Amino acid sequence: MKLVSKNTLLAAMLAATSVGAFAADSVDLKVIGTIVPASCTPTISGGGVVDFGRIPASSLSATAATLLPAKNATLTVTCDAPVAVGITTVDNRSGTSGSASSALTSPAASQVLGVGMVGGKTVGAYNVNFSQDGITADGNAVGGIYSQNGGVTWTAYFHPYGAAIQPGIRTHAWAASGQTVPGAFTTISQPLEIDLALNKTADMPPLNTEVAIDGLATFSLVYL
Repeated sequence: MKLVSKNTLLAAMLAATSVGAFAADSVDLKVIGTIVPASCTPTISGGGVVDFGRIPASSLSATAATLLPAKNATLTVTCDAPVAVGITTVDNRSGTSGSASSALTSPAASQVLGVGMVGGKTVGAYNVNFSQDGITADGNAVGGIYSQNGGVTWTAYFHPYGAAIQPGIRTHAWAASGQTVPGAFTTISQPLEIDLALNKTADMPPLNTEVAIDGLATFSLVYL
């Protein structure tokens, strides 16, 4: 019994010594986090839909394109911190503008967007102008600028109606009045003017049934 007790006591002492030898004598403190860039969201008034309504076929010209009264919308860019951003565009109906482009305010091919085809024939064309008047950023009047070389150089709007989008070419941005360097803003409000011209009836699909006007452009943010 004495021998067993001594062995048990020795084992307990060794175990205690082992625990002490391997006990942690330090602890780590991690400092973590993620630095995130400012984030922005673009929206267009009316849910992004510009509706020219029902257009009587009898109102269209047989010999020339018909330019309809312009419609207006507002592009708003909302950011969670001041940041310099721009807008690029894509015409999702490219190649469908037809002969109506000649009646538009900006008839240059690069500034004209299509409204789809029906039965293999084009229907019309439209411009989207970033208007000069009424642009605001963070509640202040600012100027519209654009770049045609990916932001290397910038040009201020110089036409009264502003500057038409050029899908795949122009980047539109905003600057303090009188400046041509993109400014950092939190909320931008940009008026848009949409001009629509319809082909002369001789170039139209048959007008004895309804013909859909189906333009679709994508506006994408670019962080500058």
